[in-house]
Amino acid sequence: MAKYKTGKWANGERVMPGKRTEEKHIDQLLKNGEIVVTGEDQTFIPAEKNNLLQTLFPDELILKNKLLYFKNKTHDGKEICFCTRNIIHLGGDWSSEKKRIEVPDDFPELYENNKKNNVETILLGIYHYYPDGKDGVRLYVSFSSNTYASRQTNNSAAHVHTIDLQNALNNGVYRRLDKADNELIVLDENNFIKYMHDLINGVELQVIKNEKQLLNYFGKMYSSLPKTLNGIQCYKEMFAANADNKNQSAWEGWYIEYYVKEYLKEHPVDGIEWWSSKKQGDLDFDLKFTMADNFYGDVKSDNIKKSVQGNKKSNIDILVKDKNGRLWYVVFEFTPEKDSEHENITTIWWNTALNADKSVRKKPKGLLTYKERMKYAIHLNNLSVYEINQFAFKYLKVFYVSPCDGKPREPKYQIPNKMKEYLRIYQCA
Repeated sequence: MAKYKTGKWANGERVMPGKRTEEKHIDQLLKNGEIVVTGEDQTFIPAEKNNLLQTLFPDELILKNKLLYFKNKTHDGKEICFCTRNIIHLGGDWSSEKKRIEVPDDFPELYENNKKNNVETILLGIYHYYPDGKDGVRLYVSFSSNTYASRQTNNSAAHVHTIDLQNALNNGVYRRLDKADNELIVLDENNFIKYMHDLINGVELQVIKNEKQLLNYFGKMYSSLPKTLNGIQCYKEMFAANADNKNQSAWEGWYIEYYVKEYLKEHPVDGIEWWSSKKQGDLDFDLKFTMADNFYGDVKSDNIKKSVQGNKKSNIDILVKDKNGRLWYVVFEFTPEKDSEHENITTIWWNTALNADKSVRKKPKGLLTYKERMKYAIHLNNLSVYEINQFAFKYLKVFYVSPCDGKPREPKYQIPNKMKEYLRIYQCA
């Protein structure tokens, strides 16, 4: 079993992510960002939710058919109405970080009727925890209404996690996609007010707009890549370009890195630089995002059924813990096809090429060297982006790398497969 941080998960109060318990344990956020565990949620009755929104938007809302509408229409002539729900624990024996809103049974009908009448429906969740009744945390989650209007693709609950709320409390705004491709935008009170006013004016919050541009760029990059990559063809392309890592055995990872680097050259974009600095004192990541300080990215390719293999623990600790930075893992997730199932032809091609290159091998090795691990091809399933920030460490595992030539190597972080859902902010297939 993965070794998670001791203390909060181990002290019996919180439940390890993904685990269940016979008793109900619920994460609650304090104003200082700390987590406490309770047995009950704090919720509003409908009239209290309406009063809260009317306080946030004085003289801007009207009540029609038990729903609040903005008096002013959007820039393109739409009305806006709120369907507002409490954010509560997922229920039963689910672990403490899992939360939800209960989507009303009549929401699909409401959404479709509003759509016909040129009304935009905001499916809004309110998180509220005021331990002393006076001073506490209140956050707002805008869920993607259109995806929850279909019972074929969603059930009666829209999910959100403690880490989503922590990020919004810390940064004011946090956006991600859940595993069903539903968009969550989590906001503190000031940003929620601005978010709604921007929506009426036909613009997005700048931080959301900036991040979407970066993520959509990676989506276009992924779309340009063949969904089946053949090992020999990828080797030939890297050899022809004299790529830095053309001789490496695990071609699938090195080819993806090569492809991303070349794509950035051919399609330069503001906000993303190929970094990959090996200078002493520099952080060793592939990408640098210039929209913010201490914001980096790293390109990965991993078996979709396995963990995401991360970077050196010390490198991430410096960026995230010491500098309060952020790291995006841009992960090309695939299903592998073993070379051993194809008469080891990729292994033989690779060893033949290396034996012919005297600068690589002074003494030829057997043509089946590395045959057990060589991939014949990989079939890309999706591109996922995972964010590592100060709240992510409880979802990570420390992975101890095998020694090289008898010398110990530095441990790395890993995102266990079952923890991906908590850190994924983007995905495209």
